[in-house]
Amino acid sequence: MFKRAPDPRDPILAAAREVFVQHGYAETTLEQVARHAKLDLATVQRQYSDKEKLLAAMLRAYSPQAEFEAALEAVEGETAAEILRDLMRRLVAVAQQHSDFFELAVIDAQSNNGTFLSNLSAAIFPKAAEILNRMKAHAELRPVSDALIGRTLIAMWIGYIISERALPQVARFAMRLMPQQLWLDGMVDLMLYGLLEDDARS
Repeated sequence: MFKRAPDPRDPILAAAREVFVQHGYAETTLEQVARHAKLDLATVQRQYSDKEKLLAAMLRAYSPQAEFEAALEAVEGETAAEILRDLMRRLVAVAQQHSDFFELAVIDAQSNNGTFLSNLSAAIFPKAAEILNRMKAHAELRPVSDALIGRTLIAMWIGYIISERALPQVARFAMRLMPQQLWLDGMVDLMLYGLLEDDARS
């Protein structure tokens, strides 16, 4: 689905990544990227004629698609709950190892309607669907649509990543007092069992 990924060691891409993350898509220019890479503008323009092509090349170069696929293939568990917990831990680990990519993905969503992210999701969808089928095979899930389960999982995963960055510094420090696994397990528990006590559900 994707073209061959550019080399992330390309000095233009390395410079562009820093400039895009620091200034955002709207404020970044090819001139800034050239200065940051210590190259003349013509050299940059020979490879990337505009910002859109440069952003697309960066997303391909720094894409964690292979790591996502490996994480999905490695998920373990004997029950739906165990599978879900292991899935979340592995996906969060990939996100934390590729924090710059997710900064660029936000830019893609803002400037390009999330085209690259849509393609990435489509590429890893078959392996994600296998995980969901494994969870459903245990006959422990309520009769909820696959689309709703999938969207809820994505929202929980992205919410975990974003909440770490959105909180004030003091709150981030407080969060680190509790091991990451406990935070993830707690969020998974809320998804599996809800907020209400059994006798309070109607």
